[in-house]
Amino acid sequence: MRGKTNDRSREVAALLAAARAVLENRAFADAARAVLGPCKTILGADAGLVAVCAADGKGFAVALLDPGNFELGSAAGLPAPLRRLSALAAKGRTVFANDLSKSTAKESPPGRRSVPESALLAPIIIAGDAAGLLGLIDKPGGFSAADCELAEVFAEMIAVAMLRHEAEQRARHVADSLREATVALTRSLDRETVLTTLLDRLRRMVPFDRATVMLVDEASRVSVRAVFDGDRVVPLTPEVRPEFDPTDHPIVHGILTTGTAVLIPDVRAHPEWSLPTDGSSEASWMGIPLFARGEVAGLVSLSKREPGYFSDEHVRLAEAMSSQASVAVENAVLFEQMQASTARMQSLSRRLVEVQESERRHIARELHDEAGQALVSLRYGLRLLEREIDAGGSVTERVAELVQRTDAVIDSLHRLAADLRPVSLDHLGLDAALRQYSRSAGSELGLEVRFKARGFTSERLPAAVETDLYRVVQEAMTNVARHARATRVDVLVERRGDRVLVMVEDDGVGFEPELAQLGDHFGLLGIRERAEALGGTLAVESAPGAGTTVVVEVPSVDPHPDR
Repeated sequence: MRGKTNDRSREVAALLAAARAVLENRAFADAARAVLGPCKTILGADAGLVAVCAADGKGFAVALLDPGNFELGSAAGLPAPLRRLSALAAKGRTVFANDLSKSTAKESPPGRRSVPESALLAPIIIAGDAAGLLGLIDKPGGFSAADCELAEVFAEMIAVAMLRHEAEQRARHVADSLREATVALTRSLDRETVLTTLLDRLRRMVPFDRATVMLVDEASRVSVRAVFDGDRVVPLTPEVRPEFDPTDHPIVHGILTTGTAVLIPDVRAHPEWSLPTDGSSEASWMGIPLFARGEVAGLVSLSKREPGYFSDEHVRLAEAMSSQASVAVENAVLFEQMQASTARMQSLSRRLVEVQESERRHIARELHDEAGQALVSLRYGLRLLEREIDAGGSVTERVAELVQRTDAVIDSLHRLAADLRPVSLDHLGLDAALRQYSRSAGSELGLEVRFKARGFTSERLPAAVETDLYRVVQEAMTNVARHARATRVDVLVERRGDRVLVMVEDDGVGFEPELAQLGDHFGLLGIRERAEALGGTLAVESAPGAGTTVVVEVPSVDPHPDR
């Protein structure tokens, strides 16, 4: 009785030691060795081994060998007697044989003890399949069914070590892939290059048959920027990019609004499936959101032909890659915006020079054509007056004529000064200056101009705000005169608490606002720059044949009080 108790204690101690070794040893070889030793000892075997599936998938290869006093002909492959047993163990059950030397004696080399007398093979089961074998060789008296049960427990421990090893390898591979992807993604500030690199790197971690990268445009539409067509990743130029309204596709719209990935095992059975790409061969699908500056900037669409192919692990890997790409996408977006701002500033600078030259020509022409000629005429009249005085004639009519000419010169200079900057803006404020400007612009441009001001009190707006809003109305009226072919213009300026709104609406021919953003429409560009400089916004509503409404809304305080 005491002997059985001692045996059981040794078994328990061996099992605890093996379990502790599996937890303490990160390397598979070390953990397997720590399990094999106690197993061999407790079962009384002379030799032991751990074999794993061969690289070619055919049979098993020895990964760890404890030969004891036994000699094996090869450290890589199993001896012939064990190969026959392994074929049975590969089916998932533990097998043993105690008479191997009798059936294979003729295969043993002379003078060498290389043929085992007995052996036990326990399969290492992972996911229902035999991923390897725990082998014990030559036990005095032979192996028993009880030995099989104990060997299976040790085999399960090796399976845990193998799973842990595989998990660490996968984690290391993922970490290396993400690190390499980060380096590759940050090498370029071109958005299309970043998106192409994203798909190329993602394919190394998550297999897919088709893929697209979609981004949200400024007009809240979605455009396809890059695709994987089954052979290679192709960036799409603006001329060939498919565009669509995300609200027409519920799944895409859901990803963009919630920022949550979606996994669909079989899109053919999904009632809301709708994607504006060629999905004729798609079955398993997942969509991963792309972020930039903390907001959803687009999504990555991946598909496989096999239903149920993608798993939650694939989603996690794709999300990890998307997270790495988000920084690169954000940098690329900022770089594009910087380039666009630079180009816009260059255009504005050219426009400013043109406007300055135009104003100079206008002032020179006004001074020459009106004030200059009037002064020449005035000088001539003074000489005539001088002669008439010398001749003793009446000078009353001549003096009245000269006074009239002088008044005309003064009016001309006042008008020229008002065009440069109205005095009423400095003395009376924005509403009075715009009311005066609306009357004069209506008569000069041949338009019916209706002006309305609301919410203004004796408290003036900051000078910079008044000046920029006055120029906004001026530029908007100039656009109407040049392009709208309108007959009526409504001008509204309204103060609402800490905000000021200016609206200029005409009944002209209208235009497509999206097309205007692509061209050199310096009028709207100047208005936008003034609005943004004040910390405000510009909204343009127009359509062919439906007139145009320009709305600028800004804070009632100067965002740059120190300038």
